Amino acid sequence: MIYTFFVPSFCFNYHFAFFLPLLHNTMANKRDRRRDTIVEYYDHENEAVQSKLDRVVMVSIDENSAEYVYNWTLDNIVQPERDLVVLTHVRILELPMAPYVDSTGYLEEEAEERRQESHELLKAYASRLWHKRIACKAISMIGEPKNEIVRKATEIKADMLIMGSRNMGTIKRTILGSVSTYCVHNAPCSVIIAKPPMELHPDDATSKQNRRRSILSRITSFNS
Repeated sequence: MIYTFFVPSFCFNYHFAFFLPLLHNTMANKRDRRRDTIVEYYDHENEAVQSKLDRVVMVSIDENSAEYVYNWTLDNIVQPERDLVVLTHVRILELPMAPYVDSTGYLEEEAEERRQESHELLKAYASRLWHKRIACKAISMIGEPKNEIVRKATEIKADMLIMGSRNMGTIKRTILGSVSTYCVHNAPCSVIIAKPPMELHPDDATSKQNRRRSILSRITSFNS
């Protein structure tokens, strides 16, 4: 007697998603032995000022979160006289769905394109930091984002890690896992998840000054 079993497509997708990070890291190491690339590094020209830096603020950005994470970090965290800001971006190589196809040329072309995009993104925000006289370093990495972010935070002995939220759906988050959740539980430092402005205040058309007045009025009411 012959038995025939049918495997639902979602099972294949689950297992493929499980092994995809391992494939990413394997291919990444073959293509780029350095793994990390320092794209930019700006320090204070004044050695006395540079010597007073005593805090490392790691900021993980991607194409979707870079702007609001950068703005939130500058508005709420960075102190130019004491902080070294380390900008990081992790690029992932998208592998073809058919693993038996010779994809050497595709991967090389894809890797170079992603490398350029990563470097341009980091250079743009590192330049903005330097124009504000903030010491910074920009590092491009390759691999699985959650693993690389935690590894780099550990390596540079970051005092805090700031990152954005990718807003994945429930199913995708269950299968692939949330990068921010992983970092919160595994990073060696405090982790801050900056939310997009529209998520914080979807119907708020007021300025920051008005919001601060509202907070002040509530504090006053508590004390009265």
